[in-house]
Amino acid sequence: MSTLPWTRTKGARREMVMTGTAPIAVAVAAKTREPVGTVVLIHGRNGAPDQPHMAEIARAYLSSGWRVAAPELPFSSATPGSGPADQFTLASQRDAGRQVLAWVRSAWPETPVALAGHSAGGFTVGTLAAGDAGLHHVLAVSPVLSGQRMLEARRALGPEAMAELEREAPLYRQELETADIADGLANAPAPVAVVTGREDGLVTAAHAKAYFRAARNGTFFAALPGQHHCPAGLACAAMLAAALAAVGA
Repeated sequence: MSTLPWTRTKGARREMVMTGTAPIAVAVAAKTREPVGTVVLIHGRNGAPDQPHMAEIARAYLSSGWRVAAPELPFSSATPGSGPADQFTLASQRDAGRQVLAWVRSAWPETPVALAGHSAGGFTVGTLAAGDAGLHHVLAVSPVLSGQRMLEARRALGPEAMAELEREAPLYRQELETADIADGLANAPAPVAVVTGREDGLVTAAHAKAYFRAARNGTFFAALPGQHHCPAGLACAAMLAAALAAVGA
């Protein structure tokens, strides 16, 4: 289990969730014996629950009295044993996220459930939120709305950035040609909050704003000056707290 502060919370543990293909490790923590609810926290490509920006989100929820369930999703270079990173796809992340969400609902049926995600994890939670009237809210940090916007940003960063993407994640690169969750967000009843870095070169502030505008129930948006793709620190913590308050968490 991670050694970051959020998983050193008393009673934190690591659960193994059985899926149709392989078990998924889920870090679970809460600061109170009776949490307000449970948030499923989804990392992005080559992400992990113990990365600093993910820990920032987890701490915001723990401070608000929520339980955090953060899975180690397949095909991440940051998670040993998760499978080859070049096999990462939005579809595999969606399927794994859906199974973890179902497990959380089964484990704690008496309290609300929310979704939070970073980057491609924002795409995942937007996908899972579509048509789901049972979610308390959605928090998306530096979230991907469409593949075309991601490709535009990559091209703007130069040829090497595109070559790196094609080399590291060829299946994901193919998905980006058509991936788009605008229609799904328009059919997502839950309140949606978006927090992003104003200087983000991968998911630009305009891209994150488009995600917010696509949401049927967009409730809170903030772009943090001086922050990039993985926002963290005191200003980010304050903004995450404001976002959670706006969605009633």
